[in-house]
Amino acid sequence: MPPALQAAFALVLLVAIFAIALTSIALYLRRSPDLSGVRGSAILGPGIRGWHYENLRPFEELLVRWRVRAATLSYVQLALAPLVAWVYAEGMMFAGGWLLLLAGSIDIVDGRVARRTHGGSKRGAFLDSVIDRYADALAYLGLAVFYADGWGLWVALAALVGSFMVSYTRARAEGLGTDCRVGLLQRPERYVILGFGSIFGSIAEHLAGWHLGGQRFGLVVLVLLFLAVMTNLTAVQRARHVLSALPGPGDA
Repeated sequence: MPPALQAAFALVLLVAIFAIALTSIALYLRRSPDLSGVRGSAILGPGIRGWHYENLRPFEELLVRWRVRAATLSYVQLALAPLVAWVYAEGMMFAGGWLLLLAGSIDIVDGRVARRTHGGSKRGAFLDSVIDRYADALAYLGLAVFYADGWGLWVALAALVGSFMVSYTRARAEGLGTDCRVGLLQRPERYVILGFGSIFGSIAEHLAGWHLGGQRFGLVVLVLLFLAVMTNLTAVQRARHVLSALPGPGDA
């Protein structure tokens, strides 16, 4: 396909994605939905999360009707993880972004199906957490492979370390009996930022061929840099929160 035609197609795709998303969100909010049971965050408020849950509801209903086990969905997410890594390693950012968002959506549906079918258990929760860590790691490793010849490699690895530390601080805190849900970049936020960053980064590459410091897909590198900084800041924020909550020398 000629470069000019690629750029035109990318522009049309970008406008279509924004138009569909904004129209869907506007129609959803116009219905004044009950968001009292939806948790939000500074980045993904209850309105956005509620909208996403509603879009996933038909799939959730279908899975419940078919009696699909939550563990099966966890294994589907696990199967997607190496595919996401390979797609990213090959530089297919657009496909990688959509696959990552699909994996994140499956992770959401899996928990909701487990609650509705009374299939939740400590064993299932542990399995889900382990698979989540693999899904996180493999996405960043795929990006690290793609950027292996430049400084983007270190940005991807820093984002990987930060992502692991965000999860580890919460897991360790809960193991010590302390709640730790604070922080800007929890897992849903990371999925959304990296997924959409990859999609729009691919479109920007076709529109303008914008590189950053010699690295291809400049917007994707910027997103990785943002994730590298913010995940590690979130891990530090969580560590400070837990340290202030745990008793130490001289405390009761």
